[in-house]
Amino acid sequence: MDNLQGLIDSSLTLRTIPPMIPVLFYFLGTQSSLESIQTTFKDRKTLTYALLFQIITLPAIGLILSQIFSDSIFSLSIAVVLLAPGGFISGILTHFKDGNIPLSVTLTSITSLVSPLTTVLWLSLISVNLDDFNFNILQTFVQLALLIFAPYMTGFYLNYKEIKIVKKTSPFLDKFLKIYILTITITGPYELREPLINYFGESIILVFSSIFSIYVLQNLTSKLTQISRVDDRTVLIEALCQNFPIVLTLSIILNIPEMAIFGIVYYLMTLIFVVPYSLIKTN
Repeated sequence: MDNLQGLIDSSLTLRTIPPMIPVLFYFLGTQSSLESIQTTFKDRKTLTYALLFQIITLPAIGLILSQIFSDSIFSLSIAVVLLAPGGFISGILTHFKDGNIPLSVTLTSITSLVSPLTTVLWLSLISVNLDDFNFNILQTFVQLALLIFAPYMTGFYLNYKEIKIVKKTSPFLDKFLKIYILTITITGPYELREPLINYFGESIILVFSSIFSIYVLQNLTSKLTQISRVDDRTVLIEALCQNFPIVLTLSIILNIPEMAIFGIVYYLMTLIFVVPYSLIKTN
């Protein structure tokens, strides 16, 4: 474990992620419009279902899997990974799948906005069930609020006020962040290739268990609530596209080095599942 911590500490990719989180969420705030959110709120049933699935069902799946695989080095990681808000790629994949883009954007925005609170609440519950896990509630909340809530609200406010510099800088930030995400997707696994290879077999079991559980439960609950097929696709994509940079940041904040390894495997495997699903057109 000490060797793993050393690899995490020496990773140039992981060092760049925490300072980039505020930039990512500032940009997300600038891309969120009040009109889009208001449109989504008109369908209260779908929005309520989608939010409950994202904020309650996903963490519950993670907590249950952490108990089932309690002997795994990644038992805590699977519980924490499913706390992360939806990833930025979900909106793009929702577009490819002809899903509900305003719903996807609103889900990502709301879950990101409330993630400092929901993360701390779920971590408190996790710490009760896992004896070897403890964390500072106030410190973690403040860190997440500064990294996520404050920059998101700043971006949203500036966009709402139609500040000219926001429109001028948004195209540059959009391209820069896409290149950045692509870069760390490549460099992160490369820098941590040794532990990724060593722990791949153990982590992949939990990852596939998670994907399978999310897919089955989401399909079941969406049929029970009778939401439209368009919204059904959107919620599934949003549920599977967890936020890769946030997961790695949480691994640093909570001092859980193995979660960085698990987060990378989870991210790559979900892409392998979600991207083909999004590109296959359905009638």
